[in-house]
Amino acid sequence: MDLKKLKQIVKSVATTLKTKNIVPIQKLTDKEDILKDKVALITGGNGGIGFAIAQNFIKSGCAVIIGGTNKPKLIQCCEELKKMGGNAKWIIIDFTKISVLYDEIEKAAKFYNHIDILVNAAGIHSTKSFTNFYNITEDEYDNILNINLRGTYFVSQAMAKYMIDNKIKGHILNISSSTGGEPAWSPYRLSKLGIEGFTKGLAQMLTKHDITVNGIAPGSTATSLLGYQKGDSIATFDNEVGRYILPSEVAEYAKILVSNLGDMVVGETIYISGGRGKYDIR
Repeated sequence: MDLKKLKQIVKSVATTLKTKNIVPIQKLTDKEDILKDKVALITGGNGGIGFAIAQNFIKSGCAVIIGGTNKPKLIQCCEELKKMGGNAKWIIIDFTKISVLYDEIEKAAKFYNHIDILVNAAGIHSTKSFTNFYNITEDEYDNILNINLRGTYFVSQAMAKYMIDNKIKGHILNISSSTGGEPAWSPYRLSKLGIEGFTKGLAQMLTKHDITVNGIAPGSTATSLLGYQKGDSIATFDNEVGRYILPSEVAEYAKILVSNLGDMVVGETIYISGGRGKYDIR
């Protein structure tokens, strides 16, 4: 036997020994119950995109827990979700209180005995009607980075610890923005650029624990954050397609990425932006 063939045999045996007993998905789950028996915690679940994701998850058989700081809005959104016939709870998640995040997640898990999915949809924009590099204040910078990036970082850390401690094969999905692919001179863009890097790094850390991490980067979306009101035109010059992205579109991709269909998509940020942030850079 020649040396080359011997090396091939040794390599084949070594590969076989290292291979896990992995069973591939043979049949796709029906779309209507693709998240059946799953439980999702959605931070910012009372916001435009977060609430659309919660609605979509409910329709797909998932129980949801929406987190935020606006208690009346959380209660209202929960009632709307229950009217859809789904299981919905709410919990206060305050990103300024990092030290208690793990405890809050454990408290939330008691609603349905487990949490399989974390969606980081909480985020804020600038309070100014017009911003440029020269009028950003220290307080505004800190406020945006603390909520959008620091909060996402530490709630993901707490959830990762919870999933590992409880041996949960889970999913973490970060809602970023197409501005994360553009020159980052504003605190908001910096925060979203950070989220994209964090999504890759978190995936690198957690994949070995059977926790799948990905992100979605929507472009300008028809929500109240941009002043959109129900019934308004969705036409816009913000992208080459010429219309706003709908929250329901973002929710459809979110559902896929946190289901078994998303297991082999790892560390990716999917742009739903009409080209904005990819080839259309402002």
